[in-house]
Amino acid sequence: MMNRMILALAALGLAACQTPCPAPDTGSIVATYRCADGSDIQVTFSRAPDAALIVQEGYSPVSLPLRSSAVGFRYTDNGAELQGRRSEVHWTRPGASETLCRERTGG
Repeated sequence: MMNRMILALAALGLAACQTPCPAPDTGSIVATYRCADGSDIQVTFSRAPDAALIVQEGYSPVSLPLRSSAVGFRYTDNGAELQGRRSEVHWTRPGASETLCRERTGG
């Protein structure tokens, strides 16, 4: 009985291997945030490569690579940093203080 169960599980495992896995989602997600300093930022989160493109009025766009984070996400490079979770982020641009930004939803 035990041998039959092991064979059945092995057969199911092999059948699963023959089914093609879905391609990873490489689409971008765009989010707009209102920051405590009165500014707005638009962030395009992309995969392959994992990066965030931050657009803030009056500044050049900044592209940051994903770095490891224990909780949420963290994108950083050359003194710029975006970290947090989807609905709330901390944004720091070189030469500026960190500001808390909350995702804008709806119109």
